[in-house]
Amino acid sequence: MTSTAAIHIGSYAPAADTAPVVGSSVTVIQAPTKESLPNCLSSMKSEALSSISIHLQYDELLTHYDSLALASLVPYLIPNGSISVHVVMSAANGAASKTSMDWGIIMTSFVLAGLKTQSEQRQKDGGRVFTAQKAAAPPATSSAPMRLNLGAKKSKVTLNLNDDDDDDDQIDEDDLLLNSGNSGMLAPPPTIDMEARAKAAEDDCGGRKACDDCTCGRAEREADEEKKTADPLPKSSACGNCAKGDAFRCAGCPYLGKPAFKEGEEHLVLKLDDDV
Repeated sequence: MTSTAAIHIGSYAPAADTAPVVGSSVTVIQAPTKESLPNCLSSMKSEALSSISIHLQYDELLTHYDSLALASLVPYLIPNGSISVHVVMSAANGAASKTSMDWGIIMTSFVLAGLKTQSEQRQKDGGRVFTAQKAAAPPATSSAPMRLNLGAKKSKVTLNLNDDDDDDDQIDEDDLLLNSGNSGMLAPPPTIDMEARAKAAEDDCGGRKACDDCTCGRAEREADEEKKTADPLPKSSACGNCAKGDAFRCAGCPYLGKPAFKEGEEHLVLKLDDDV
């Protein structure tokens, strides 16, 4: 035998000729106010009901029905259980049934409670019956038991720490040593043939300075370089204004930027020490 709960909200009273559902145990619960609806099934066990029917008058839909309270009633339903909301018209509010009523409050309550809307029926007296269903329980997953063979023969695992299978693009450290494992010294740098390098540079001397009996021409080249660096400025002025200062010097004068001097004192160095 299935168990059903019928919730009467506000001033709703069932008709005298209302027949009970055959083969079910109906529990009638009163919810006189809007605030009493969420906790009206608190005395029942979880997932104990196959269906819940809510009954209320048409003119009390906006004042006594709580769209958020329906979510608190869903846990008392079994999986695939149904909830129906019956909005009843009376003779007193028969004229009001002709006006438009926003039935979205009931549809919204189904969505907020996680229910799937099934049907909407219109009664002869203008009333409505909305039905929704709770989702089915997720399928139980069964896993095969794992057998552990503790009596199996243990296999010995050997780790080779001297694995020489390195990548080809890597340098083997052993190749950098002269004698692997013996001296442990790094290989000496390659010998440089100074004679071959000097010939390539057209220099037979091979040292830092030219030889005393130089025949390759290096001594002459070094003498010319020293002469150019020793006295880069001309000894005499071509225009005669070099010693007078920058105001009288030509644009290409080698003495530009230097102070005025007397003829013959171009290379005079002044020692300006502070005697204080």
